[in-house]
Amino acid sequence: MISTKGGQRQAELLDAAERVLTTRGNADASLRDFAAAAGVRIGHLQHYFPTRADLIRAVLERALQRSLERLSSALGPIEERGEQPALTRSETTSLFEILLAEQDDPSCVRLFVEVWAIAMSDESTAAVVRDFYTGYVGHVADLVACVRPDLDRSRSLAVAATVVSLVEGAAIVHSTVGVGRSAEARSEIIRAAVGLVHGP
Repeated sequence: MISTKGGQRQAELLDAAERVLTTRGNADASLRDFAAAAGVRIGHLQHYFPTRADLIRAVLERALQRSLERLSSALGPIEERGEQPALTRSETTSLFEILLAEQDDPSCVRLFVEVWAIAMSDESTAAVVRDFYTGYVGHVADLVACVRPDLDRSRSLAVAATVVSLVEGAAIVHSTVGVGRSAEARSEIIRAAVGLVHGP
C-alpha cells in the first residue's frame, strides 16, 4: 500500500504511462507524451522518472510485483514449510494457471508488446527489458530450486529461462492477435511448464 503523497503521485504517473502504452502505438512515445497523458509538465514527470527508460523500468517492476503478489497470495508463506520447502505439482499447476490468466487481459499483453517495440529501437529501454527478464527468470529459478534442490543454480536458471520462454511465447501465439487459446492448448502449456519445473 502506498503511504506517502510522493508514492501516490508516482503511482498515478505509472497508471498514466500504462494507459499510453496500452491504448496507442507507442514505439515513438516520448516523455512528453507520457507527461501529457498524466496531465503534468514534463519537468514534474522527470522529477520522478528522469528518462523514458526509467519510467518504463518502473512500469515493468510494478507489473512484476503485482504478479509476484498474486502468486504469493495463492501459495501462502513458503517459509513456514521448513528448511527445504517443496511445491506439489498441484500447487505449481495453480501458479501457472494464474500466470496464464494474467495473459487473458489484452491490456497486459499489449503493455509488453509496446515496451518490446520501444526496446527494438532504443538501447536504454532494451537494457531495462533485459534487466526485467533477468529478474523474472531469477524468480522462476527460485521456484525451480524449491522443487528440485539437487540442481545447481546454472541449471535452475536454464530451466527457468525455458519456462519463461514458454509462458511468454504463449502470450503472443495464443492471444486474440495470434491463433487464440483453446482450453486444450492452455492445458498443454501448463502441463509442459509444470513438467519443466518438476522434471521427469
